[in-house]
Amino acid sequence: MTSRDRVLAAGRSETVDRIPVTPYMGNYGASLVGVPVDEYGADASTMADAQIAAQRLVDHDMLVAQSDGYYMAEALGMRTTRRPGTTPAPVGRPLANLAGVDTLAVADPWRDGRMPVYLEALRTMRAAVGDRLAIRACGTGPFSLAGHLMGPDMLVTTIATLSIEPDARVDRRLRLLMDVCTETAIAFAVAALESGADVVMSGDSLASLDMISPPIYEHWVWPYERHFFDCVRPHAEQRGALTLLHICGNTVPILRSMASTGAHVLEIDWKVPITTARDETCCKPLMGNLDPTSVLLQGSPDEVLTASRRAIADGLLETDSGEPAAFLLGSGCEVAPATPVENVRAMVSAAHEPTAGPSAMDQRP
Repeated sequence: MTSRDRVLAAGRSETVDRIPVTPYMGNYGASLVGVPVDEYGADASTMADAQIAAQRLVDHDMLVAQSDGYYMAEALGMRTTRRPGTTPAPVGRPLANLAGVDTLAVADPWRDGRMPVYLEALRTMRAAVGDRLAIRACGTGPFSLAGHLMGPDMLVTTIATLSIEPDARVDRRLRLLMDVCTETAIAFAVAALESGADVVMSGDSLASLDMISPPIYEHWVWPYERHFFDCVRPHAEQRGALTLLHICGNTVPILRSMASTGAHVLEIDWKVPITTARDETCCKPLMGNLDPTSVLLQGSPDEVLTASRRAIADGLLETDSGEPAAFLLGSGCEVAPATPVENVRAMVSAAHEPTAGPSAMDQRP
């Protein structure tokens, strides 16, 4: 199987020759080959070349066109500043309050902000690697995008206040904001599929239960994520591609709701035990979940190898119903730029071991 075949098959719960290994190596890919991150995130060919060069060094299965998370927000009016060697930082939110939300319009991924940079990077990578490697697009989730536009503290505080002091006008404006953010995310994901992505995602970091409560997730996040996947999944399946949902941090209380969004794959962070995610989501394909800090960044290669073997063994455990388990070994979140390359290679080597294939069920190290 090619790397691309392997990723797509695992995401469909089909038989694979070995576990796909898919660290989220956006800016890390740039740092690994010595490309300044400000240049990497602003130029499509630089991004594509860095990802391809980094893959040659690590030998993982999936490239990713990703840098910072403001490429959609800029298209919707956020002002950012750029300094050499850093990702953009916000300097002006388009919605200091909700009064201006009525003028907000869905952004065009082919024209607005830096979305075209990411789409061109996808096309360049696909042309360069053909069907050999899988390619993942980035994708800011609707709730996170709304947080970029308002400011995350302002968004969460407004929602919390609304639950105590109902206000029909505020409710309407918040829902309009979420609608615009969701439709923008959908438009970008569809454009990414048309540009050659094999995996498109909703990465809703602000929806982490480290940031909000389960009731806020159920009321203000889940309906929009469900709409996102309802709209995007048919486009993905038409092209043989996958959809993915990632929410950072501890998501154990909402795992079943996440599984019901319609995403093909759930990417779980290091705070979620793989066995718990398997219990809560049954046979849903899972991706994860090495700790990017204490394991990949700060650990030794032997520690990374041990953690990777454990993740694979847990990910391949049969469900209670006897359904086959589908698993892709990944980082819980983005690999930190200073991570030793030997550690990422150790992660990859664990997936390449003979005991890391489908026959490894129940073979715990």
